[in-house]
Amino acid sequence: MIKNILLSFWFWSVLLVAFIVLILWDDDLEEGIKAEYIKHRMVLNDVNFSQIDKGFESARLYADTCEMDDNQNNMEANNVRVMMFKENVATWTGRLISEKALKTPFEAKFWGDVRLWNSDDERFRTEEMRYYINRKEMHTQKPITAFKDKIVVTGLGMSYFTETQELKINQQVVIRIWNDQKEKKTDEKEEHNMFMGTLPVAPPIENILQNKLEIRKEDKNKSGVEK
Repeated sequence: MIKNILLSFWFWSVLLVAFIVLILWDDDLEEGIKAEYIKHRMVLNDVNFSQIDKGFESARLYADTCEMDDNQNNMEANNVRVMMFKENVATWTGRLISEKALKTPFEAKFWGDVRLWNSDDERFRTEEMRYYINRKEMHTQKPITAFKDKIVVTGLGMSYFTETQELKINQQVVIRIWNDQKEKKTDEKEEHNMFMGTLPVAPPIENILQNKLEIRKEDKNKSGVEK
């Protein structure tokens, strides 16, 4: 008999109707769901987070708005600015700017005009960048422009390992090298000599005084002869 009831069309119809009525009209259930969501998700404005690894600050994040769960394992932020540090290199710093960011326990994703540069004079610009935390690898499948000193590399897709600073461009690689022709700066002493060489050289003052004395003697002799 129980088997017949379970196979009955009317039984399942009544059960479905009761379930729909419960969802649509039970305000307490709806409020409970909202409260549970608010408890496990929160939105913060003008946030400033620090990422600590083994007692050392590895990154510092600023964002206009940030939505995350209670344990901060999953975050989604807008207008992101990140400062990065290295534990073993005190003078190294890196900066990253993006319109949006998403962080999980395994990776951090940045998208929307991503710009990255560091104190080693390395710069990157792309539309989307992923950072795999365990592998310490930055990866993108989007068009990428990389700068290093006077070298500019463009291509499609990139892998960059932050520990070894190894860069790999996947496709459509174009490399350009800018050579600055340094103008020869003339020494100040040479410039002075060149300038002074265009003027007549004045005789020593002793010669000038000696000539004046001789002229006066000649004038006195002439005046005595005339008398």
